[in-house]
Amino acid sequence: MKTETVDEKRERILKTAIQLFGRDGYYGTRMSEVARKARVSPKTLYKFFSGKKELFISARQYAYNRLVRDTIATVPPELVGLDSFTTVKSVLKSYSAFIRQNRGLARILAEAIAVVDDDIRRDQEESFVRAVSAMTTVFSKDVQQGKVKLAADPDKVAWLFLSLAFLIAYAVLLDLDREAIGGFEPEYALEHFFTAMGEPVYA
Repeated sequence: MKTETVDEKRERILKTAIQLFGRDGYYGTRMSEVARKARVSPKTLYKFFSGKKELFISARQYAYNRLVRDTIATVPPELVGLDSFTTVKSVLKSYSAFIRQNRGLARILAEAIAVVDDDIRRDQEESFVRAVSAMTTVFSKDVQQGKVKLAADPDKVAWLFLSLAFLIAYAVLLDLDREAIGGFEPEYALEHFFTAMGEPVYA
């Protein structure tokens, strides 16, 4: 039998933490339960993470990276290399579908903002700022090259796009996207938002 590496053990703990945080939330998840479900001793768990706060931040980062990776992977090949607006539109639609199928991620992303802890909120805010900066860069380049027309400055549009993404996470967390409860349709909201925010320029 292959011996599990340190990185593989850490990843197993993170995957377990994501399941529990996604089900029970930050305040409802206990480190002892994470250790039990991950099949490690509490001593081993605390070797990797100093406490629940550090584990939650690491789990959120891991989940967020997985979310980005999996949603980008769903972008149709024919859209790769096109204008940034069309690409972001496809990515956000994939994000909406993915997060509705993986509802625990919605809870983790939403709680990273709602939890009353300065370190957790700071980590979430820094991640948000990095994402806005990256999106602003690609939007600005396409605007300068005449590939995209936006309804506002690239940084404002990027900020609004990502804010809508977090609002969708909250809607999924509250089950508002289920017709019997709220009747909120994320894809419908996204389509109208895209129409209002800009459009690609075809030569």
